[in-house]
Amino acid sequence: MIKEKLWIISELFPPDETSTSYIMGKIANAMVCKYDVHVICGPSVYDKNKKSDSNGKLLLDNSIEVLRVKGRGINENKANKLSRARKFLLMSWRLYKVARKKIEKGDNVLMVTNPFPLIIMMAYLKKYCDFSLSMLVHDIYPEGLFTEMHVPKPIYCILKKMFDKAYSSTDLLISIGRDMSEVLIDKCKIQKHIPKIEIIENWSDIQTIQPDIYNNEKRLVVQYAGNVGRAQGVEEFVDVLRKVNNDFIEFSIWGTGSAEADLIHKVDQYGMRSIVKFNGPYLRSQQINVLNSCSIALVCLVDGMYGLGVPSKSYNILAAGKPILYIGERNTEIWRMLKENGNGFCFEPSDKEELKKFLCSLTMQDLPKLQEMGRISRKLAEEKYSEKIALRKFLEFV
Repeated sequence: MIKEKLWIISELFPPDETSTSYIMGKIANAMVCKYDVHVICGPSVYDKNKKSDSNGKLLLDNSIEVLRVKGRGINENKANKLSRARKFLLMSWRLYKVARKKIEKGDNVLMVTNPFPLIIMMAYLKKYCDFSLSMLVHDIYPEGLFTEMHVPKPIYCILKKMFDKAYSSTDLLISIGRDMSEVLIDKCKIQKHIPKIEIIENWSDIQTIQPDIYNNEKRLVVQYAGNVGRAQGVEEFVDVLRKVNNDFIEFSIWGTGSAEADLIHKVDQYGMRSIVKFNGPYLRSQQINVLNSCSIALVCLVDGMYGLGVPSKSYNILAAGKPILYIGERNTEIWRMLKENGNGFCFEPSDKEELKKFLCSLTMQDLPKLQEMGRISRKLAEEKYSEKIALRKFLEFV
């Protein structure tokens, strides 16, 4: 039987080792049982200075055709808005040109929302080439740009009209959280066409990541592992931690990002090197050891991020059997998950005094309670957020 053709479009794709790349590679492998899968993506490696992880390679099904656009001329300076905008536009245009040439009427397309200008470009292409368009929404634009890059308000208003129309032109929007679904419904409701919206949460890698009790007789380790960017709120956490007088707490940071240099400067300025540890970037194959080297895992988002994204790191924290200390807006997806299951602690970004009191109150006597919360996390990862469950939903909905 001849299978229908599915085009997967993603800037990031294996062997690149980011979380988006890994997710899209896994989805592509799952889709081969239903579709003739073709991929349009960016270059194999973006950061040539980044150490490659020989133990973390994802093997793709041999039937998948991968078409890569060149990364030549794309040198992003994450601290420069114009450099970042140029990179997003250039990569989007290169992906779009291949899509315009290859995609035919009646084909199926699954794209992810990065790079973000491609959202508008693919909506335009769909208007003139009648294909089925599904969009995996990892981030919502231009709201995310306004929060993170502080786009000027007049430009933001113009972009919002364009992006709202682009989202509504799809056939299927795949949301990764309940709060995100609410935002997508609001964006699409004034348009002529309202696409189908389904929720597929990010999954936990329960096979690779197994729980291991972390034993530190002197301190409770609060850990942040992931991108150290402006929207993650790590600097704000350090500002609160500075006022906490508790010898039982250590803050451990794994990862790198656009806010790392300022964060290091702040920690040095505050004289906090004895309790704040910078461990640098880590490889995917090291996740099990990194995530297991703490008592509580920190997940945080700054104000204004309601429904604009769901921290994917949360799900592998569940797999490692750790409780989550979540700092973010009330009723966001991770907030709801923790409140519904009792496997963590929630504070709004404005609750600085309450967060301070919580951190001051922690002692080694809390370790059994934290470990019990961790067991709930692992059970959730196995029963609700497994890879098998998520990929089954992709096969059903796309």
